[in-house]
Amino acid sequence: MKLPQPVPELPVGDIHAAGKSYADLMGFGVDWEYQDSFAGISRDDARVFLRRRTPEEVGAGYSVLVWLNMGSSAEVDQLYAEWKDRGVTIAAELRTAPHNLREFTAQDSDGNRFRVFYDMGKDGR
Repeated sequence: MKLPQPVPELPVGDIHAAGKSYADLMGFGVDWEYQDSFAGISRDDARVFLRRRTPEEVGAGYSVLVWLNMGSSAEVDQLYAEWKDRGVTIAAELRTAPHNLREFTAQDSDGNRFRVFYDMGKDGR
Protein backbone atom coordinates (compact mmCIF):
# COMPACT_ATOMS: atom_id res chain seq x y z
CA MET A 1 0.00 0.00 0.00
CA LYS A 2 1.18 3.51 -0.83
CA LEU A 3 -0.52 6.73 0.26
CA PRO A 4 -1.41 9.20 -2.49
CA GLN A 5 -0.54 12.89 -2.42
CA PRO A 6 -2.94 14.74 -0.12
CA VAL A 7 -5.33 17.28 -1.63
CA PRO A 8 -5.74 20.35 0.57
CA GLU A 9 -9.19 21.87 0.97
CA LEU A 10 -9.22 25.67 1.13
CA PRO A 11 -12.11 27.71 2.53
CA VAL A 12 -13.15 30.57 0.24
CA GLY A 13 -15.91 33.17 0.26
CA ASP A 14 -17.04 32.65 -3.35
CA ILE A 15 -16.23 29.52 -5.37
CA HIS A 16 -16.51 31.17 -8.79
CA ALA A 17 -14.46 34.23 -7.84
CA ALA A 18 -11.80 32.11 -6.13
CA GLY A 19 -11.51 29.76 -9.12
CA LYS A 20 -11.12 32.72 -11.47
CA SER A 21 -8.51 34.30 -9.20
CA TYR A 22 -6.49 31.08 -8.96
CA ALA A 23 -6.63 30.74 -12.76
CA ASP A 24 -5.79 34.37 -13.57
CA LEU A 25 -3.17 35.00 -10.90
CA MET A 26 -1.60 31.66 -10.05
CA GLY A 27 -1.98 29.75 -13.31
CA PHE A 28 -4.26 27.01 -11.97
CA GLY A 29 -6.97 25.47 -14.12
CA VAL A 30 -10.51 25.06 -12.85
CA ASP A 31 -11.21 21.35 -13.34
CA TRP A 32 -14.80 21.36 -12.09
CA GLU A 33 -17.27 23.31 -9.97
CA TYR A 34 -20.30 22.14 -8.03
CA GLN A 35 -22.70 25.06 -7.69
CA ASP A 36 -21.19 27.65 -5.35
CA SER A 37 -20.09 25.14 -2.73
CA PHE A 38 -17.14 23.11 -4.02
CA ALA A 39 -14.55 23.12 -6.83
CA GLY A 40 -11.40 21.37 -7.93
CA ILE A 41 -8.40 23.22 -9.33
CA SER A 42 -4.99 22.00 -10.47
CA ARG A 43 -1.66 23.03 -11.87
CA ASP A 44 0.85 20.38 -12.90
CA ASP A 45 0.82 17.78 -10.07
CA ALA A 46 -0.75 20.16 -7.53
CA ARG A 47 -4.45 19.55 -6.86
CA VAL A 48 -6.56 21.69 -4.52
CA PHE A 49 -10.20 21.66 -3.50
CA LEU A 50 -11.99 24.95 -2.89
CA ARG A 51 -14.98 24.91 -0.55
CA ARG A 52 -17.35 27.64 0.53
CA ARG A 53 -16.34 29.01 3.92
CA THR A 54 -18.82 28.43 6.76
CA PRO A 55 -20.21 31.33 8.83
CA GLU A 56 -18.23 30.04 11.82
CA GLU A 57 -15.00 30.15 9.80
CA VAL A 58 -15.78 33.69 8.66
CA GLY A 59 -16.24 34.78 12.28
CA ALA A 60 -13.01 33.08 13.36
CA GLY A 61 -10.97 34.36 10.41
CA TYR A 62 -10.10 30.74 9.56
CA SER A 63 -7.59 30.10 6.77
CA VAL A 64 -5.23 27.32 5.67
CA LEU A 65 -1.46 27.18 5.10
CA VAL A 66 -0.24 24.83 2.34
CA TRP A 67 3.46 24.02 1.87
CA LEU A 68 4.66 23.51 -1.72
CA ASN A 69 7.96 21.61 -1.81
CA MET A 70 9.63 22.59 -5.08
CA GLY A 71 12.33 20.57 -6.85
CA SER A 72 15.09 23.21 -6.55
CA SER A 73 15.81 26.67 -5.22
CA ALA A 74 15.73 27.90 -8.85
CA GLU A 75 12.12 26.69 -9.13
CA VAL A 76 11.23 28.64 -5.97
CA ASP A 77 12.77 31.75 -7.53
CA GLN A 78 10.94 31.15 -10.83
CA LEU A 79 7.54 30.71 -9.19
CA TYR A 80 8.13 33.77 -7.02
CA ALA A 81 8.90 35.88 -10.11
CA GLU A 82 5.89 34.49 -12.00
CA TRP A 83 3.40 35.02 -9.19
CA LYS A 84 4.76 38.47 -8.35
CA ASP A 85 4.48 39.49 -12.04
CA ARG A 86 0.89 38.19 -12.14
CA GLY A 87 -0.06 40.27 -9.08
CA VAL A 88 -0.32 37.52 -6.46
CA THR A 89 -0.14 38.91 -2.91
CA ILE A 90 3.26 38.06 -1.42
CA ALA A 91 2.84 37.70 2.35
CA ALA A 92 6.53 36.91 2.99
CA GLU A 93 9.20 37.90 0.49
CA LEU A 94 11.65 35.52 -1.16
CA ARG A 95 14.56 34.68 1.11
CA THR A 96 16.98 32.04 2.24
CA ALA A 97 16.04 31.32 5.84
CA PRO A 98 18.69 30.65 8.51
CA HIS A 99 17.65 26.97 8.45
CA ASN A 100 18.54 26.76 4.71
CA LEU A 101 15.08 26.90 3.20
CA ARG A 102 14.73 28.95 0.03
CA GLU A 103 11.19 30.22 0.51
CA PHE A 104 8.43 32.76 0.12
CA THR A 105 4.77 32.85 1.10
CA ALA A 106 1.91 33.86 -1.20
CA GLN A 107 -1.65 34.59 -0.12
CA ASP A 108 -4.99 34.31 -1.89
CA SER A 109 -7.82 36.83 -1.52
CA ASP A 110 -9.43 34.68 1.20
CA GLY A 111 -6.35 34.66 3.44
CA ASN A 112 -5.15 31.14 2.57
CA ARG A 113 -1.39 30.94 2.18
CA PHE A 114 1.08 28.94 0.12
CA ARG A 115 4.53 28.59 1.61
CA VAL A 116 6.72 27.74 -1.35
CA PHE A 117 10.07 26.25 -0.39
CA TYR A 118 13.06 24.12 -1.21
CA ASP A 119 15.22 22.56 1.51
CA MET A 120 18.84 23.30 0.55
CA GLY A 121 20.15 20.96 3.23
CA LYS A 122 22.89 21.45 5.76
CA ASP A 123 25.41 22.83 3.26
CA GLY A 124 23.02 25.48 1.92
CA ARG A 125 22.92 24.25 -1.71
